[in-house]
Amino acid sequence: MGTEIYRVLNEANPSLKEAVRQHWQSEPCESRFGQSTADRRRFFEEIDSSRYEHSPFIPGFARFGEADGKRVLEVGVGSGSDFIQWARSGARLWGRDLTEASVDLVRERLMLEGLAADVAVGDVEALEFEHSFFDLVYSYGVIHHTPDTPRAVAEIHRVLKPGGVARIMIYHSRGMTVFFEWLLFGPLSGKPLRSAREVMFHHNESLGTKIYTKREARELFGAFRKVNIRTCVDAGDLLDIPLSERYRKIWLIRQAVKLSPVLRTIRPALPSILGTTMLIEATK
Repeated sequence: MGTEIYRVLNEANPSLKEAVRQHWQSEPCESRFGQSTADRRRFFEEIDSSRYEHSPFIPGFARFGEADGKRVLEVGVGSGSDFIQWARSGARLWGRDLTEASVDLVRERLMLEGLAADVAVGDVEALEFEHSFFDLVYSYGVIHHTPDTPRAVAEIHRVLKPGGVARIMIYHSRGMTVFFEWLLFGPLSGKPLRSAREVMFHHNESLGTKIYTKREARELFGAFRKVNIRTCVDAGDLLDIPLSERYRKIWLIRQAVKLSPVLRTIRPALPSILGTTMLIEATK
């Protein structure tokens, strides 16, 4: 059935985008990594440190240092870790996020560092920018949450200049995280016939999360003239991230994370194809 299942799941959840917005509004991505809420600089430093410790390949993928003077759009700014790197690198910078919470966090970060950027609430399925405006569009772990992911990719393509580059992360359907969640919410929950796509849609982060094979990702970015794709084993695949409140309530997940030290030890031996992180660089 492949990605066709998402049409059925979307139709069964007519308020999906609002559910996605409410989820991330209540807890912007990775904000729980910051503990020093009274010291805002320290709070953001803790978030950044955790992000790049758990996903050390992000700087090499994003290549922040190449953005000086370029028009850069980040879609889905989260807690602002990557966004502030673009700002520090001298990019002419725009950020759009579905939630006021993330916009407020990023504006606070910019103010603390005396930096400037255009940051506002926006929808990747309907970007307000003119055609061929940006040199680079960056979006890490975002567009697989929006209801119409193909529309999001079309919008990213539209706002890029010819020769412009999109650097996008979406979830890989063959990753270890997908397997763990399918096992937990499928067979171990008495639902052995439930597909991994249905499980991730309902149980991974916000409602509506999608996963893709590499072939499906190439089709998704088919309008681009050049597409490079690679997968990486990330902290989620190693069960090596702090659990959100949603997952802390589940006894089996609390037990599973005890395997993390073993998985971290064997990480160098794990093939990249087992990674749930799929990094896409697409040139218009």
